[in-house]
Amino acid sequence: MELHSRGYKSELIFTSFDGQVLDCGEYLAVHTLANPNFFWGNLLIYDRPPRKGDAEKWIQEFRREFTDSRIYHMTFGWQSAPGVDPVGDAWEFESRGFRLEAKAVLTATLVRPPPKFNEDLVVRPLEGAHEWSAMVDLQTASEDYNHLTESQWRSFHETQSLRYQKMSAAGLGNWYGGFLDGKLVAGLGIYHRDGLGRFQIVSTHPEYRRRGICGTLVYLTARDAFENCGVRELVMCADPEYFAIRIYESVGFNLNVTEYGVNWFDANHT
Repeated sequence: MELHSRGYKSELIFTSFDGQVLDCGEYLAVHTLANPNFFWGNLLIYDRPPRKGDAEKWIQEFRREFTDSRIYHMTFGWQSAPGVDPVGDAWEFESRGFRLEAKAVLTATLVRPPPKFNEDLVVRPLEGAHEWSAMVDLQTASEDYNHLTESQWRSFHETQSLRYQKMSAAGLGNWYGGFLDGKLVAGLGIYHRDGLGRFQIVSTHPEYRRRGICGTLVYLTARDAFENCGVRELVMCADPEYFAIRIYESVGFNLNVTEYGVNWFDANHT
């Protein structure tokens, strides 16, 4: 299957590092081996939106591809195409308890300073285990705990942190912290392959929002990726309704496409 989506293509920067992508003809099976319940890191990606009658077929294909007993979710994504309804017959999945999720894919090849630039923010890659640990604390505090508990989010961020540390050590990108008076108040990651870069988990501590920190952090890290890491294009994915999209657009990101997928997980799993 040919993958043309900038969103999914940039996701494979991470899977190609420590996971597995299998081309199964009608779909790609994406496995994040170190974190089997990273919902959007263990999924099937199809070349088209679902049609009537696909739900049961796709569910069976997921069960065939993902046999790890620890997995308690099912996730399906698909590529969008001009002139085709991007949602398709996703209602078949929703009737089975799946959530339809939208993802705005934004891209940039150059950036500009945000209207509200925070001159006091110091931005640099994380240093030492204590700063990586502090970043997990910040990320967990920044979640709204929608669908998952605090402990589930912390476990997710801890597992992902180990992955990002290994990728940073391999020279594939950086995790940046934003510091005010020496205190870590924000952070994000940028990792890259073949000139394509992808942002990860943009977080600002709730007590430090509305100070221009997010825009400043995105701008300075993007500029570093373009100038020092050989990145030619950056990809940012976010909920289309998320207010931060306006911040990303203010520094030069533009909507490339809105993509959809469906996800189900066992809410009783602990």
